[in-house]
Amino acid sequence: MAILIGLIPALFWGILPIWMRKVTGGSFLQQLLGTSMGIVITATVLQLIFRFSISGHDFWLYFISGAFWSFGQCGQYWGYGKLGVSLTMPLSTAFQIIGNSLIGGWLFGEWTGWHDNLIGLGALVIIILGVLVANGIVGFSLKNLRGYLVLLATTFGYWGYSGFPHYANSTSGINGFLPQALGMLSTSLLLYLIGRRKLPGNDPAGIKNITSGLIFSVSSSVYLISLQLNGLVNAFVLTQLNVVVATLLGIIILKEADPRRTLTTSAGLGILIAGAVLMVQI
Repeated sequence: MAILIGLIPALFWGILPIWMRKVTGGSFLQQLLGTSMGIVITATVLQLIFRFSISGHDFWLYFISGAFWSFGQCGQYWGYGKLGVSLTMPLSTAFQIIGNSLIGGWLFGEWTGWHDNLIGLGALVIIILGVLVANGIVGFSLKNLRGYLVLLATTFGYWGYSGFPHYANSTSGINGFLPQALGMLSTSLLLYLIGRRKLPGNDPAGIKNITSGLIFSVSSSVYLISLQLNGLVNAFVLTQLNVVVATLLGIIILKEADPRRTLTTSAGLGILIAGAVLMVQI
């Protein structure tokens, strides 16, 4: 059951970039702010219904986690427009898995003994190989070097997003959903003001992207539960299976690449899944 719960965020996070490219549109900053607003709306409704309690210590940990998310998500949304979903997702996945797995395995001690470390590192190699087969061989080019560097530089946000809740004392991660959402919205608004140099006001694209936030909320809230059930490494790796959904839909629906590439991509994603399955055995 814990594994099935961990797969729910993967499904909705995989659908999200396709929804944004086909339905809501807007710039990456409008998408980021709209998403954050939708998440806050959902988190507020859940808070009013269930009356989650949280200590001041945990409140700020989740708030900081949400603030870090804004940087990581900003880079990924930027990548959707510059690199395309089918290239951004596998590359972002590789950066995130490397950082979060090593942080969870070594810093938080989720890998114990040589056996866990050997399996964990072996799984990472398989996952990275899968990403390279899926997109690296045919999709990477020097003209996109700036995009790769932006993704790498902003990935630290996802590391903080997953890492800070680990220090919370609460036994239920969903208790921190509202403060995390507030951290997301505060930082997203700051990035919006810096990037667009004006207040949001009546922003049609930003308003439409509130629906993106509602989709994201399903993943985000369930991910907090999965962190408690599966641990950082396993919970995170399970969510990254969203790359399978997003990459294939990017090729098929958004027509970002020659359909003949689907076979190679599918093979690479199959390797990635194998690595993820190996990782959750720890």
